[in-house]
Amino acid sequence: MAHEDIYEQFMAKIIERTKLIKRGNPLDTETMVGGNIEEVHTDYENGFYIQPTLLKDTNKMRIFQEEIFGPVIAVTTFKTEAEALELANDSEFGLGAGVWSRDMNVAYRMGSKIQAGRVWTNCYHMYPAHAAFGGYKKSGVGRETHKVALEHDQQPKISFYESVHIF
Repeated sequence: MAHEDIYEQFMAKIIERTKLIKRGNPLDTETMVGGNIEEVHTDYENGFYIQPTLLKDTNKMRIFQEEIFGPVIAVTTFKTEAEALELANDSEFGLGAGVWSRDMNVAYRMGSKIQAGRVWTNCYHMYPAHAAFGGYKKSGVGRETHKVALEHDQQPKISFYESVHIF
């Protein structure tokens, strides 16, 4: 989402950044988008890759309502903070969200009210090992990749001993 007052400027930056995305072998550290695993999802002429795509419309479009997990950015605009929050939470999913703002009070307010398992502020896709991973709504139940989850997956065993003199 972009505030309607900065939409044109925002899109110009997004388009510029999208053109810099490097597709290729996922083992190459310069690669930003790897190939697809199923041929039906690819452009055969250029390999097994999907061109990064920008879509602009309303939050009611299917692409806004599903977890895409592909190089797709769906953009809509908002006028007020309340409208932005309503749009952000108008989904069956809630894995992650990003908030960008120069006003940290607004960013904090939005981040605390967005229904998502992770909310990045002025950044995106940081995955520190100590932070829980998981979503709200249909994006999962529970959290993984952190200490509590690791302890959850262990099988504890407690043994009790007392010295006994048999002889």
